[in-house]
Amino acid sequence: MPSYLVQKRIHTLLEYSLFDGARINPFIRNAIRFSPWEQDVDTAWRSRFWLTESLIEADNFPSAWRLFQESLTRVVSRIAFLGQAYHTNLGQPYLIKRTDSNIAYFRHSRDRQPVPLHFDDDDLSSLDILLGDAHVRDSFFLYWNDAINALGYSAKLVLMFAAVEILFEKSSRSTAEYYAVIEAVFGAEHKRELYGTPEDRGRSGLRQRLVHGDYLSENDTKNYVELIHQKIVRYFNAGLLRSHPINEGVVSPQRHLYGNMEGWQGFIRPETDAPLYLKPVQEAFDADDSNPQGYEIVPPNERPDTY
Repeated sequence: MPSYLVQKRIHTLLEYSLFDGARINPFIRNAIRFSPWEQDVDTAWRSRFWLTESLIEADNFPSAWRLFQESLTRVVSRIAFLGQAYHTNLGQPYLIKRTDSNIAYFRHSRDRQPVPLHFDDDDLSSLDILLGDAHVRDSFFLYWNDAINALGYSAKLVLMFAAVEILFEKSSRSTAEYYAVIEAVFGAEHKRELYGTPEDRGRSGLRQRLVHGDYLSENDTKNYVELIHQKIVRYFNAGLLRSHPINEGVVSPQRHLYGNMEGWQGFIRPETDAPLYLKPVQEAFDADDSNPQGYEIVPPNERPDTY
């Protein structure tokens, strides 16, 4: 079974402060080595990044990546709890190198400025319609606003589920009436995925699982935030906002000031003696992602069938 060196960057507000005089003290948990992104003691603690790495035996690099991510998530979720500060690896760059190969799989990612959206005359007309309506409660818009402002995927979902319950007044309907409305809006398949079935009292549905402590699983592969967003926008457009509908063609709705990552991923190899490790590779691509000094993007006809 081949071995893979897996490295990933973490973005955090926690300053790495494990030092012994002039020496940095890395630590290992769950077979993953943690250290600061910068290796100079005088500047390491100021960096907003940490480096994680592990040597993993797996059948292929997707399996190595999955095993690494599972182990990493178990540790970083606890670090965030203990540190009481922002700490995430989602969207950050990573590198996976099979130890018997001269190429690596690299995900280059970096922050970019958010892309704004227009608020125009049609939006102003839509606003007047919403302000003049007495049926949709204020709490729906408050929950929905919190969902837009939230960064975490599961946090968004829980807030959106709360908004949906307010919108369709779960408390004032019978269970059968409520789920009939849900099915009419989301469709039978998505209603089952989101809210489960009568036979299991909704326990298999994503809403029930999240609210009652059964976190997202590897089978939850759809972008349910975007799905729910689109369904609710269409619900308003078909009814209350029919004369001045919300734009349904917006790419990446619920845009946010933070967490705007862009990136590329694929196989790379070093030129001459360039090191095939995450930090120097990331810095080369940051400087010039179309012609990274010291590295070459492997052409399609030279990419391995298995890796």
